[in-house]
Parts: sequence; structure tokens; C-alpha cells
Amino acid sequence: MEILGSILAFLGMLGFITFLIMGLLALVKKNGTAKKKFKYSLMSLAVIIIAAVVVGATSDSTTSESASSKASEESAEEKAVREAEEKQQAEEEAKKAEEEKVKAEAKAKAKAEEEAMAAAKAEEKAENEAEEKKANAQPIEYAQFKKNPDRHTGEYVKYEGQIIQIMEGDDLTQIRLAVTQDSFGWNSNDLIFVEYDGLTDFVEDDVVTIYGEVYGSYNYESQAGWDITLPAVLADTIE
Repeated sequence: MEILGSILAFLGMLGFITFLIMGLLALVKKNGTAKKKFKYSLMSLAVIIIAAVVVGATSDSTTSESASSKASEESAEEKAVREAEEKQQAEEEAKKAEEEKVKAEAKAKAKAEEEAMAAAKAEEKAENEAEEKKANAQPIEYAQFKKNPDRHTGEYVKYEGQIIQIMEGDDLTQIRLAVTQDSFGWNSNDLIFVEYDGLTDFVEDDVVTIYGEVYGSYNYESQAGWDITLPAVLADTIE
């Protein structure tokens, strides 16, 4: 359209000049055609104006399309930049999350190892204390123990003796243990009462060693109806 408009403008300009000159010549010669020539000249001028309008409209349209295309290109470029930035940000966040995850796992692992080590040390310490406690445990002379068991409550003791009676039930073992040995064997009159949380493979007449804490006295009624009181020990080990 712009080329067509330019051609029309050129032809209009050519016609305008030509008819204008011819009109002037006719006016000088006074041959009566001057008016007609001037009319054609005005028509040529109208063609020039129309061509100018067409060229202008086409130019505006081209400019608008160019501007629109440029804006579209800029918008696409901005979009690409934005997408690239978003992708980079997402990658950075993912990397940061992975680093934090690795740190958290390392921290949890270190904490678990530390707790396991502390537990092992505590267990070892408890075992050592138990062994030391057993190594230092001594029996209380029976006459003193029998006289006032409550006086010795809480003391950790060791006794070797023969089982006179053993009873088990509900994961609990109760033993009457003879702890004094003389020339005739184990004296069944010198008894202590032993309670153990658990079951054993021992039976009557077995000789065992017990370790435990004195908890006072134990009272019961014999088959003959006698009230009997024995020193009592809560054992943690029977061997």
C-alpha cells in the first residue's frame, strides 16, 4: 500500500504541474481551455492528497506493527530472563535444602553416636560399679544380723549358704538360706530370707552365693504355728 500511495502521489504531482502549466498557457492564449486545465490540475492535487493519506496510514500501520513486534520481542526476552532467574533461584533453593538436609543428617548421626557412646559408658560404669560393689560386699555376722535386721537396712551384703527351702512363682524366687557352716554342715537354725526378682535353676540343698541389699526383717508363721522372723535380703545376683 505504501508503494501504491507513492506512485499515486508521483503521478498526481506530475499531473498537477502539467495541467497547471497548460492552464496558464491557455489563459495567456485565451483559447477558452484554461478553466478545464485548472480543473484537471485540482483533480491531480486531490490525487496527491489521497496518496499522502494512504502513505501516512500505511506508515502508521507499519510503525505500529513494528512497535508491537518490538514490544512482543521485548516481552519474550523478559519472559526468558524471568524464567532463567526463576530456574536459577529454584536450583539454589534445592541446593540449599540438600545442604541443610545433609547437615541435619550429619548432626543427627553425631548425636546418635554421642548418645550411644554415652549409653555405653554409662553401662560400662554401672557394670564396673556393680563389680566393685560385689567385690567389696561382706556378710554381716549372723548373731548381729539376727538381733536387729532393720539396723542394717540398705547395706549391700554377700552370703554363701545352703538352700533349705526355695519357692518360685510369678517370676519371683524366695529362698530360706542357711548361712553358718560348722563341723556338721550348714546350720539350719541360722537362716536368712532371700527374695530375688526372677527365676533360677537352683534347688534345695544347693550351695549358692547371693549378693543383695538388706531390707530389714521378714516375718512368717511356721507349719507348727510359730511366728518366725528372719533377716531379709533383696538379692540382685544368685550364683
